[in-house]
Amino acid sequence: MITRDKVLMALRGVKEPKFQKDFTQMNLVEVTVDNSNVRIKLYLREDVFEERIEIENKVKNKLQLAFGDQLSSIQVEFVKVNDYSEIRRKIKLDVLNESKVNLGRVIAVTSGKGGVGKSTVSINLAVSFKELGFRVGLLDADVYGPSVPTAFGLEGHILEIRDEKIVPIEKMGLRMVSIGFMIPEVDTPLIWRGPMLHKAINEMVNQVNWGDLDYLIVDLPPGTGDAMLSLNNSVKIDGAIVVSTSQKVAAADVMKNINMLRTLSIPIIGIIQNMSYVECSCGQRIYLWGKNGVLDLASRYNIEFLGEIPFIPSIVDSMEHGNFLMLSKEAKSVFEEISKKIINKLNQ
Repeated sequence: MITRDKVLMALRGVKEPKFQKDFTQMNLVEVTVDNSNVRIKLYLREDVFEERIEIENKVKNKLQLAFGDQLSSIQVEFVKVNDYSEIRRKIKLDVLNESKVNLGRVIAVTSGKGGVGKSTVSINLAVSFKELGFRVGLLDADVYGPSVPTAFGLEGHILEIRDEKIVPIEKMGLRMVSIGFMIPEVDTPLIWRGPMLHKAINEMVNQVNWGDLDYLIVDLPPGTGDAMLSLNNSVKIDGAIVVSTSQKVAAADVMKNINMLRTLSIPIIGIIQNMSYVECSCGQRIYLWGKNGVLDLASRYNIEFLGEIPFIPSIVDSMEHGNFLMLSKEAKSVFEEISKKIINKLNQ
């Protein structure tokens, strides 16, 4: 269902050209929703009014991406003003300069079983969301096996603290925080009890200068341990994604994962079948772990099947070399399709 709040969420990232702040943040937008018909009214200063066509296209693209076939029509109206103080909600200069942190929608990427490629999925979804035009944070909360530093070629980088806040490391437009950026060497072991783990995850969420995000993607360690409980106590999780391979030994742990999420009342966006098949040169798909194991799980638990990710060499190469420009067109297409399904599901 399309609601006013969901429309406002979808419009984040559409900026007023004079001050380069979101229209939603500046209170320069009014939204009316009539079933599947959306009407947007934007207030725009006279000196930047000529940019309204480009802004209208951005608005429509954002809404189409968020709601897809749910939309019947989009009407965008611009109101020319001399000064933003004329608007019903008057804009003050301190509003334009505020640095309030907004995490956007928080997506937890989970797996019941280790070794199913959860971190690969998390990282590539974050890259895909960014390429779709969103402001994305990536939190590597897999405290016992952080992957982000290696995947982005950032081993040895250490997080800084400024004004009592952790400063994320940025690459490819992503804002990233990882336990791996807090330890001196890649092979340094972490031997933490529950309270230490909870404190670390809470700080990585709430003591970080994330800025304004549209999405925060959280890569959690496998299993049903303390990390998910700590994250759930630290921030509102808008939805969880479950990653698995198709064999029965993985499915048994996935069922526990699903039941844990439901016990914690965390919405499940859907399930992904990773490392699904290898496509040989003859075009035949070879399903190494069985074909429909995850699809059967999705049906059994009434969870949306978000798609299958095959073995694609460029995905391996990009993760190994820390260069996501190496991703093939096929790999980008797979993750983009899944990303769009996730966005659409969050807006239903």
